[in-house]
Amino acid sequence: MKWKVFILLLSFIGFAISQTITGEANSLEFLKDKLIYKGNVILHRDDAILKADEVVILLDKENKPFKLIAKGRVRFREKGRKAEAQFAEYDLKKETIYLKGNARIEEEGRIIEADEIIIYKKERRLVAKGKGKRVRTVYVDTRGR
Repeated sequence: MKWKVFILLLSFIGFAISQTITGEANSLEFLKDKLIYKGNVILHRDDAILKADEVVILLDKENKPFKLIAKGRVRFREKGRKAEAQFAEYDLKKETIYLKGNARIEEEGRIIEADEIIIYKKERRLVAKGKGKRVRTVYVDTRGR
């Protein structure tokens, strides 16, 4: 039997307004400094959705999340942006997202595929790296003719 677990009221650090994260998974383990979601994990924050086989939320001394680590078939969607990879790590304090393993980002007709992609949200900068294969990009002109 699969168990559904719902967790409310986890706040992201670094945002002016506290934001609620809701989570659903087949199992959840509460430890002193982390939450471990396993099995068909779905996390929601506002209009953002994160899906993965497993998600670990690391907590600081005040029990506030400071890092999310997602493993296995990671999919993320928010405001016209989609991303996927085999592994993802989101550092909430530094506002960086690290995607690894068949990483792909799609936004407004643009596609970037690489083994590793690092997104620096504060700087509005992205770095893509290929390991054994080249980085692939596709830009579609959406302005019309």
